[in-house]
Amino acid sequence: MSENKNYHTIRYGTAEGEIKFGHVHTDNVRSAVMLRSGHTYKHYMTMDGPGGKDFRTHSTTFRGPGSFQVKHGDGVPKEEPGIYLDAVSGDIIIRASKGRIRMEAIDVDIKATGSGGERGNITLDSNEKVLINAQTITCSAKASARFFSEKTVEIVGNNVLNMYGGFVDMADGSSTAKIGKGSKNPLDPNKGTLWEKKIMIESLPL
Repeated sequence: MSENKNYHTIRYGTAEGEIKFGHVHTDNVRSAVMLRSGHTYKHYMTMDGPGGKDFRTHSTTFRGPGSFQVKHGDGVPKEEPGIYLDAVSGDIIIRASKGRIRMEAIDVDIKATGSGGERGNITLDSNEKVLINAQTITCSAKASARFFSEKTVEIVGNNVLNMYGGFVDMADGSSTAKIGKGSKNPLDPNKGTLWEKKIMIESLPL
């Protein structure tokens, strides 16, 4: 990649800080306006123009070694957003590689609105635990709901445990094993129920 040069860069500044017009970054992106601290080169704000990768063109970057704080919305009515972030295209990534991400509010809404049967998903992926603590937890699925564990599943209702199904089919290891007590199907123990057959297929070694 050839080095991008700008022969009409303008700089105003002192030892405390500077403002530059037309600064060229190391990735060949030309800054329209850059405001930078004189104490460390890692503390700056830049509104960029052309050059570099496509997503960097006309981008805005804030960089700093200290904390980044935004506090707005003192005079905003209740029904209006105090802070509004909208990615017209592309993703929004919030990352804390050495810390935690904490969200606090009176109410928290998470909504996915994709379509076509492939989009509209919410994924929680943890290499340890997913902990949910609430007074009431309601789970509703229109098509199907499944709870799976490779080891143990416990369902405990210390006061009342209610279970209902329009048709209830249950199977255990003895009814799905090749050698065991057989199926609970009263008509043909060798056939088994559809649920027993499904569990038997899933439990077969690869």
